[in-house]
Amino acid sequence: MVRKELLAGLIAHNLIRCVLAEAAQVHAAELERLSFKGAVDALRQYSAVIAQARTKRCKRKPWQDLLRTLARDTVPLRPGRTEPRAVKRRPKPFPLLNRPRRKFVELPHRNSPWHGGPRKFQVLN
Repeated sequence: MVRKELLAGLIAHNLIRCVLAEAAQVHAAELERLSFKGAVDALRQYSAVIAQARTKRCKRKPWQDLLRTLARDTVPLRPGRTEPRAVKRRPKPFPLLNRPRRKFVELPHRNSPWHGGPRKFQVLN
């Protein structure tokens, strides 16, 4: 079931991207500047209207309105903004628990946040 949910999410994401691409093509908008979250919200609103339309001709008008709405909903242009990916240091002064708890021995650290020193765990065979 998890696999099915992941596939359904990927399919929904791709369908929304396809609608955004169509809106960008029809209204000559930059695809990179169109808002994905705005597209999700607009599709939720327009889906009820489009579903209630009985004929293809009646569905065409809300569809064109949807595409126009998507093309107008752009994210702001922020030149020079970069968000590099980096790994931060481990935020806690404790070592990683990479052995079973009963075999783990905690080592004292220089930057120990407690005053009495670290607790010592005895190794059990």
